Amino acid sequence: MRVGLTGAQGVGKTTLARELARILGWRLIEEQARVVFARCPQTKGKFSSAFQWRCLAEQIRLEEDGDDFIADRTVIDNAAYWIKWRMAHSSSAENLAYYRRCQAQAAKYDLVIYVPPEIPLVADGFRSTNTEYQAEMDWLISTLMRGLVPPKRRLTVTGSMDERAARVLERIKKLASMPQASYTGWYEGPGEWADAPPRDDLQHAPRPGH
Repeated sequence: MRVGLTGAQGVGKTTLARELARILGWRLIEEQARVVFARCPQTKGKFSSAFQWRCLAEQIRLEEDGDDFIADRTVIDNAAYWIKWRMAHSSSAENLAYYRRCQAQAAKYDLVIYVPPEIPLVADGFRSTNTEYQAEMDWLISTLMRGLVPPKRRLTVTGSMDERAARVLERIKKLASMPQASYTGWYEGPGEWADAPPRDDLQHAPRPGH
């Protein structure tokens, strides 16, 4: 089962993701922005095109490395941060290529867990502690999630970490007891369902220049 956590910075995704992975014994996909930023200084900063493409590529690579994972962030987050930091500085062709890669990959999640802001922001040397920026990213991410993931494949969790984990585990248990075809499928947009997998032009949309 493919499970991803999404939401703005500092909302408790990492803590929840690690706890879920521990309980379930599933593979944990760490937040790739931190990994890429630490390993690839040649990307010239967190807001560069190269950095955003590398983050997306690593997220997809790890998600395609096998099922039964908990991902601390999703490609929905990738799309939101591209909109925030790259959309106005990139060509329409590059923007569309990035969005389509995110769209195709988002269709593969069995469950997307949205964590809204409800705890104080804490500085960790990487994330912003600007609450207005957090609110902006929360709006972008939650809006994209509603467009890319159908209601039956998304879950909002609030409360303590134990309460959040319990809700997720309950949903995973329910999904695991259902035939796969009843909870997966390609979501083409509001009110539009199809049993076919993503079209090739979406799944393999090339990055401009590649």
